[in-house]
Amino acid sequence: MADDIDAFNPFEDEKEDDSGKEEDVLPDSPRGADELGDTIDLDSSSVEKNTPFLESFKIGGYDDDVGQTTRGQFDHPEYSVRRRYQDFLWLRHRLEESYPTHIIPPLPEKHSFTKHFDRFTTEFLKSRQIALNKFVSRIADHPVMSFNDNFHVFLTAKTWELTSVKKQSPGLMSRMSDSMRNMASSWMLKSREPEFQEMAEYTKTFREKMLSLEAASDKIAKDRFDLLEVYKEYIPIFNLWADAESKLAEPLHAMASAFDKNSSSLKTLLKAQDPRFMEPIHEYVLYTDSIKGTLKHRDTINMEYEVTLEELSRKKAEKEELDKGTGGGRGFGFFSKDTEQTKQDKRGRVDSNMKSFQNLRS
Repeated sequence: MADDIDAFNPFEDEKEDDSGKEEDVLPDSPRGADELGDTIDLDSSSVEKNTPFLESFKIGGYDDDVGQTTRGQFDHPEYSVRRRYQDFLWLRHRLEESYPTHIIPPLPEKHSFTKHFDRFTTEFLKSRQIALNKFVSRIADHPVMSFNDNFHVFLTAKTWELTSVKKQSPGLMSRMSDSMRNMASSWMLKSREPEFQEMAEYTKTFREKMLSLEAASDKIAKDRFDLLEVYKEYIPIFNLWADAESKLAEPLHAMASAFDKNSSSLKTLLKAQDPRFMEPIHEYVLYTDSIKGTLKHRDTINMEYEVTLEELSRKKAEKEELDKGTGGGRGFGFFSKDTEQTKQDKRGRVDSNMKSFQNLRS
């Protein structure tokens, strides 16, 4: 019976090394090639720890990531660039600015991606490499975000070129958007459309369940690690006991052997638990955070719309008062000319403001 247990390995049919290309647990974005006829193929083929605190990821092809494409917007069919984790953060931030109503794929955390690997062990770097490759691949597969200029720069620019682009200040539209957002932040959203409210509630409930599952799984993993330490202590104890008790030597050695086999099986289980169970669950949690962020952006845009409508209504009322002649007092002599001129100037400003708000509304 012990031999049968030892021979069984639930992971024996699966390869130890996937070369960084494990199957995605979450579905990717719709493949852009089906609609666009052109593709971007990415391969994060290596990851290097350059210093105790810095690591770089290969995307495309010169020591970093290897990317191949058939799209006309690229000057060459293949690129190879080296990217740091901060570069991935920059890309995601720019995508959030460009597409506030799109769900941007999540990035793995920089420090706490997994609780059971040291930060710069081979297992940790490989896990992060796979997660970052998923992030970039999902952007490349997206029919809209894959054409973003910042994504193009991320895939093709040399290190110094990317550094120069990252130092550039946000554009005019971004600053205008921030200004409107600050104005709308003082307002409360009066009502959220039912479909978005239902989506927000579902996301909240789903996140809570995933967090509960993650907490329970982490507790199970901790208990298994503790059990593994107990097994390691029992093995030499039973062997020493067997040496001291000649009549019980055979069963005691068998017990030590059983603890050793159980220890090996538990190590195999723990080795597979993080990449095949814990990380996918945490990825779902990160995706719910992305959805919450997108819904928050949508609420902000909706508040901006409501602010614009109320301001437009106020300007219309102000214009009607001016047209009726109730917007200013009567003048005598040459002061009456100044009063009429003031009204005309004010009417012109109101008309200009109304056009601006109507443009924002549309």
